[in-house]
Amino acid sequence: MSDQFLQQYITDPGFTERLESLREWSWVLASTLVLFFLLRRQNTTAWRASEILSERERNFRMLTETIATAIFLHRGGRLCFVNPKAVAYSGYTREELLTMDLWQLVAPEYQEIVKERALARQKGISGAASYEFKIITKQGDDRWLEVTADSIEFEGTPVGLATAYDITQRKLAEQKINLLNAELEHRVIERTTELETANTQLRTSQASIRELNEELQASVQEMQAFSYSVSHDLRAPLRAIQGFTQALQEDYASQLDPAGRDFAQRIVTAANRMDILIQDLLAYSQLSRGELSPKTVSLAKIVAEASAQLQTQIAEHHASISIIGSLPDAFGHRPTLVQVIANLLSNAIKFVASDTPPLVYISAETFENRVRLYVDDNGIGIPAEHAERIFKVFERLHGIETYPGTGIGLAIVRKGIERMGGHAGVMAKENNGSRFWIELPLTRERG
Repeated sequence: MSDQFLQQYITDPGFTERLESLREWSWVLASTLVLFFLLRRQNTTAWRASEILSERERNFRMLTETIATAIFLHRGGRLCFVNPKAVAYSGYTREELLTMDLWQLVAPEYQEIVKERALARQKGISGAASYEFKIITKQGDDRWLEVTADSIEFEGTPVGLATAYDITQRKLAEQKINLLNAELEHRVIERTTELETANTQLRTSQASIRELNEELQASVQEMQAFSYSVSHDLRAPLRAIQGFTQALQEDYASQLDPAGRDFAQRIVTAANRMDILIQDLLAYSQLSRGELSPKTVSLAKIVAEASAQLQTQIAEHHASISIIGSLPDAFGHRPTLVQVIANLLSNAIKFVASDTPPLVYISAETFENRVRLYVDDNGIGIPAEHAERIFKVFERLHGIETYPGTGIGLAIVRKGIERMGGHAGVMAKENNGSRFWIELPLTRERG
C-alpha cells in the first residue's frame, strides 16, 4: 500500500468509527481468551484431582483385596465394607455381610464386650486396642480372631475399623497344651498321692520290719538258748544212759540172759541214734543263724575232705566214689560245703539195695558265672512226686529199720547251699539211681 493511499485511508471520516469498533472487539477477544485459559486451568486441576482420587481408590482396593488381614468397617455396628479375607474368615458372602451387624458374627459370650468396644472406638472415646474373641462362621464352625480396633474417616464420615488375624490354630494348640497341663497336673497329684500312700505304707512296713527284727532277735536268742539246752541239758542225760548201758554190758553181761543183753544193745543203739539226731539238729540250727563268709574254694579239695570223713562208711559198704573230669573252683563257705558234700555222699552210699555195692560218680559243669556239681548213684531212686519233699526237715520216704538216718541230712544240704547263694535239687529216677546237684557262683556275684 502506498503512502498516499494510507494517508487517504486514515483521514477518511469512517476510519475513526472502524478503529473504535476494533478496539471493542479486541477487548472482548482478550477477555474471552483469558476466561478460556482460566477455565482450562481449573478443569486440568479438577481432572488431576480426580485422577489422584481414582488412583488412591485403586490402591486402596488393591491393598484391601490382597492383604492377608481381614478388614471390617462399620457404622454403628452395621458393616459397610469388608475385604476378601473377611469374607473367607466368616464364610458369608460380601453381600450377606453388608446386611449384618459386626457382633452378629461374634460368639454369644463375646458379643456384649465387642459391641461396647466397637462403638466406643468409632466415637473416638478410646484409642486403638487389641483383643481376642471367637466368631461363629456361616457353617457353624468356631474361629478365633486377634483383632485390632480403631476408627477412621471413610467416605467423609467416621467409621469403626477392625483388622483381624486368624489365630484358631494357636488357640487350639493352647487349649491342647492347657488340657495336657491339666492332665499332667492331675497325674502329678495322683502320683503325689500314691507316693504319700507308698511312704505311709513304707513307714508302716519299716515299723513292721523293726518289730519283726525284734521278734527275730528274740527268736534267735530263744534258738540259742534251745541249742544250748539241746547241746548240754539233753545230751547230758543221754551220755549218762550211754555210759550206764555200756557199764551194764561190760560188767554185768554174764548176769543177763539173752533177752536182757538184747535190751541193753537196743538201748545203746537208740541212744546213739538220739545223739546223732541231736547233732544234726544243732548243725541245721547253726546253718539258719550263723554268719557265713564265702570265698573261692577248690571243689576237688572239698570232695576229698568230705570223702575222708566218710572212710568208715565207705569201707563198711564197699562203696566206690569216682570223679569224672576236673572239678572247678567255686564261691562258697568251706566248712558248710564240706558238710553238704558229705551228706550227699552219705545218702548215695546209704540208699542202695542191700546186695548192691554203692557206685558214686561226681562231675561238674560250668555256665555263665555258675558251677553245678552232680552226685550220681546206683541207689533205689526217688519218685518224682517226692523230689521236693525229701529236702524238708524230718521227711523220710522209708522206715528207719530199712534205711537208718534222722531225715535232716538233705534239709542241711539245701539250707547250706541257699545260705551261700546257690540252689540244690534232684533229678528223680525211681529204681534207677538218683542224680543230686548243687549250684554255686563261680566267683563273687555283684549286687
